[in-house]
Amino acid sequence: MKRFIQEIAEDILQKHGEHLADVTVIFPNRRAGLFLRESLRDLVNKPTWSPNILSFQDFIAQQVPTQVADKLFLTHQLFDVYNKIMKAKEGFDRFYYWGQMLLKDFDDVDKYLVNTENLYTNLSRQKQLDLTFDFLMPEQKEIIQRFWQGFDQTKSEQKERFEFVWDRLFKVYTEFQRLLKSQNLAYEGMQYRYVAENLDRLTFKKSSGPVIFAGFNALNLAEEKIISFFLEKKNAEMIWDLDGYYLEDKNQEAGVFLREYRNKNIFAPTFPQDVPHFLKNTPKRIEVAGVPQYVGQAKIVGQRLGELLAENPDLDLRKVAVVLADEALLFPLLHSLPEGIEAINVTMGFPLAYAPINSLIEHILDLQRTIRHDPDGNVMYSFKPTLAILRHPLVLPFDTEAIEKLAETIEADNKVFLIQSDLIEHPLISAIFQEARDKLVTYLSHILLVLHGGKENAEIEVEYIHHFYQILNRYEELLSDVDKKTDLASFSRLFKQLISTERLPFSGEPLNGLQIMGVLETRNLDFEQVFVLSMNEDLFPSQGGKHSFIPYNLRKAYGLPNFDQQDAIYAYLFYRLLQRASSVEFYYNTEGNDMGGEEMSRFLQQLIHESGFDIEQRVLANYAELEERREIVIAKDEEVLARLRRYLLNNGRAYRRLSPSALSTYLDCRLRFYYRYVADLYEKDGIDEDVDARSLGNVLHYAMEVLYDDYIKERNSGIAIRKSDFKSLRLRLERAAVRAFREQFSVSEDRVFYFEGKNIIAKEIIKDFMSSILSLDEKYAPFDLIGVEKKYELDLPVQLNNQETVVGLRGTIDRLDKKDNHVRLIDYKTGQDKHNFDEIALLFDRKKKNKVAFQTMYYALLYQKEKAPEEVMVPAVFNKDALFLGEDVLLAHKKFGEVNNAELFLAEYTEHLKELLAELFDPEVPFDQTDDEQKCKFCAYSNICARG
Repeated sequence: MKRFIQEIAEDILQKHGEHLADVTVIFPNRRAGLFLRESLRDLVNKPTWSPNILSFQDFIAQQVPTQVADKLFLTHQLFDVYNKIMKAKEGFDRFYYWGQMLLKDFDDVDKYLVNTENLYTNLSRQKQLDLTFDFLMPEQKEIIQRFWQGFDQTKSEQKERFEFVWDRLFKVYTEFQRLLKSQNLAYEGMQYRYVAENLDRLTFKKSSGPVIFAGFNALNLAEEKIISFFLEKKNAEMIWDLDGYYLEDKNQEAGVFLREYRNKNIFAPTFPQDVPHFLKNTPKRIEVAGVPQYVGQAKIVGQRLGELLAENPDLDLRKVAVVLADEALLFPLLHSLPEGIEAINVTMGFPLAYAPINSLIEHILDLQRTIRHDPDGNVMYSFKPTLAILRHPLVLPFDTEAIEKLAETIEADNKVFLIQSDLIEHPLISAIFQEARDKLVTYLSHILLVLHGGKENAEIEVEYIHHFYQILNRYEELLSDVDKKTDLASFSRLFKQLISTERLPFSGEPLNGLQIMGVLETRNLDFEQVFVLSMNEDLFPSQGGKHSFIPYNLRKAYGLPNFDQQDAIYAYLFYRLLQRASSVEFYYNTEGNDMGGEEMSRFLQQLIHESGFDIEQRVLANYAELEERREIVIAKDEEVLARLRRYLLNNGRAYRRLSPSALSTYLDCRLRFYYRYVADLYEKDGIDEDVDARSLGNVLHYAMEVLYDDYIKERNSGIAIRKSDFKSLRLRLERAAVRAFREQFSVSEDRVFYFEGKNIIAKEIIKDFMSSILSLDEKYAPFDLIGVEKKYELDLPVQLNNQETVVGLRGTIDRLDKKDNHVRLIDYKTGQDKHNFDEIALLFDRKKKNKVAFQTMYYALLYQKEKAPEEVMVPAVFNKDALFLGEDVLLAHKKFGEVNNAELFLAEYTEHLKELLAELFDPEVPFDQTDDEQKCKFCAYSNICARG
C-alpha cells in the first residue's frame, strides 16, 4: 500500500512535474518534509530542482520581521514585566513555573486570535457582559456568565488574589508584547497572530507559485484563517490525511476536527469525493499485549525485532517504527535492540531530567547544601552526597581504582564529614569539592567542562553535558545584568524547573535504519510494522500541558484548546498509526503504583470493543510457583570442616579463635554462625551519621578506656585509684567523650570535632553513663586498675571424635580492677541486659540463655590462668539498672545469690562449654536455622533465609 507521503509526491509530479521549483509544500512539522524529499527522489528520473518544503512554523517565520526567542529568555522578560505591573517582589525561581504557564496562555490566546482585553476582564456584572460582548453566541455568554457568577458567590483570600492578578493580566500581556517587539523578538503565537491579522498586506515570500497544505488535522484559528486565505485568494491546495472509519462515524473523536472543516464552505471542496477506507480495507495484524513494568516493554520489543530479523534478514527497517508514548523508555529500548540492527534514526526529544548528568548535578547541589565549617574554618563535606558523587557513573570511570578506594576508605573509617585533605588529588574531584558560595554558575560550568574533556568517546553523554552547559550559560547571561550572585536555594529550585521542561533533541535523516519516535512525530508518516509502547491511560492520551491561568469554562467559551481537544488529537494520531500499517503491536504496563497506572489506554478499549477487528490479546508474565519455604541446612562436609579447623590449634598456634560473641551467635542460630564465622560472609558496615543504640556501647567502651588510661599515664604514680582521684577524673569526662567520638567518626586530633544534631544528645548520654560509672567506682574505691580493654587467650582441650583436640578461645575484657584480692571482671552494657540467671546449664540453653552471664563467666575462664592463687574472680556488669537504678553490679544466681567467686561455677561452666564446642565441631551436627524466628528480625542474613 502507498504511503500518504508517496501519494503527495505522485500528485505533485503529475500536476507540477515541469515546474517543481515553483511549488511550496507546507506540512504540520518538518519530519514529513524529509520523507517527501525522499519519495520525490525515488520518483524523478532526471535532475530537477526540489520544491520548497516547509513546516507551517517555518513558513510563518519567513513572513515576519521578528525572531522567536528561547523560552528561558521569554520567561525572564515576562518576569520583569509581571513584577513591574503587579508591584511584586517575587524571585525568578518562584515565578518560573507560573511564568511558563502564562507564556503558554499568551501563546494560545494569540494562536486562537482571542480578544485579550475582553478575555482578561472581570465579568462579574451581567450588564457589562450584555453590552460589551454582543458578538458572542448565547451559549458562550452563558458559560462566561456561569463562571463569574459562581466565582462571585463565595469570596476567599485566594479568589481575591486571583481577581487582583486577572484584572492586570491584559496590561502584562500588552507590555510584554511591546517589550519583545522593541527587540524584534516574539514567541510563536505572536508571529502567527501577526500573519493572520495582516494577510492582505504581506507579500508572502517564496510562495508565488502553487501552495499545497498537506496532512493537517487540528488547526488553531490563526492557521485556519491563513490557510483559508490561501485557498480563497491564492488557489492553494489542501490534502487531508484521513480515513472514513473515523471521519464518517460521528461517535469517533478522532474525526472531530475533520468533520468540522468538511462542513465549512472554504474547506469542503478540498475533501476527496471518495473517502479512503484504509483501516477496514487493508489486511492488518493487531496485537495488544500487557507487560509487567515499563522496562519490560522495551525488552519484549527488542526480542520481537530480533525475531523479525531472524525471519527476514533483508528486512527494510525504514518501514518499521517504534513509537514511544513515554520518552523515558528511549534508553531502555536502545539497550534492548538486537545486534542485527546497525542503523537507527531517533526523532524525539529526550527529557533532560532523566539524563545521568542531571542526577550528578543534584548530588553536587546537595553537597553544597550540606557543607559545614568546623571551628578551625575547614570546609566539611557530608558523606552522603560525597559517596553518591564518587560512585556516580559519570565520575567513577575517570579513575575507577583510586576513586573507589577513596569511597571504601570513607565507609571503613566511618567518616561522616570530610575535609579537603581526606580526598584524592584529581582535576574532577578538585573541581567538585570546593565551596561555591555565590559563584554557583561558574562552579558548575567548570565541572561540566572537566566532565566534557573526559568523555570524548561517549557521544550521547557529551551531548547531555553540552546541553546543560548551554542552559547554565544562558541562565548566567540573563541574570548578569541584574545580579551575578545566586543563592543556593533559589538556584536549586529554578534549575530543577528548567531541567524538567528541557528536552535533548535527537534528530536524524529518515533515509535508513529503524525509526524510533514520539507520538507527535508520527504525523503524516506511514510504516508497515509499528510497535507502540506505554499504551496506558495516563500516557496515551498525554496528560501534559493542561495547566493554565485561564479557567476551563473561559477557555471553552473563547474556543481556546482544552483537554477535550487534546484527547481528540491523540485519538486521530492513534488511528493514523493503524491506517496503512499491515502489523501493529501495542504494549501497555500491567503493573502500576500506589496511584494506579496499570490501566490500558481508552483507545485500546475502543479498538477492542468497537472496531470489529480481529485483535490478538495477551498478557505477558513470569509465573513463579511459590515453593514452600525450605529449611536451610549446611552439612559439615570436608570443605566446611576444613574451615572450622582454623579455630583448632595446629603446631601450637590457632589461625583463628572463638570469642564469646561467636559462641553466643552459635547458641542463637547455628546457621548465622556458619555465615559469619565459617563462610566469612561479613555484613557490610554502613556509615553511622549519628551515634545510635548499636554504636553507643562502642563509644562508651572507648571513652572509659581513654579516661582511665590517660589519667594513669599522666599521673604516673601507679595503678591505684583513690577517692581523691575522682574530682580530677570528672574534669576529664568531656575530653574523653570527645576522643571517643573522634575514634568513632575517624576525626584526627589536629581537627576540632564538630558536634551537631543527635550527636550533641549522644555525647551527653555518654557523659551521663561515664559519670554514673565514676560514682559507682568512687563508692568502691580505693582499688587497683589492672587494665581496660585487655585481650586474653585460652587453649582449651576438648574431646572431639574420641580424641583430644585444643580449641582456641579469645576475649576482650572491658575492665579489670582489684581490691583486697578480689578481681572484678567488668562488662559495660548500655542495653537491657540482666544480672540474674537460673543455673549454669541454662546459660547454654538456646531459649533461656542469659547472654551477659554467659559472657562474664567466659571472661573468668580466660582470666583464670592469669590470676594469682590468692585472687578471687568476681564477674560484674555495669548496665543501666546498676548505673541509674541502684541495683548491684554482681551476677546473681537464682539459688546461691550474688556470685562473689566465679571459680565456684567454672568447673560446671567449662564442662558445658566443652559440650558446646564438641557439638560445634561434630561432623554429624549440621548448621541449621533457629526455631525462634523472632531472632531473625534483626539478623543480617534474614534475606538469604527468607525470614525476618
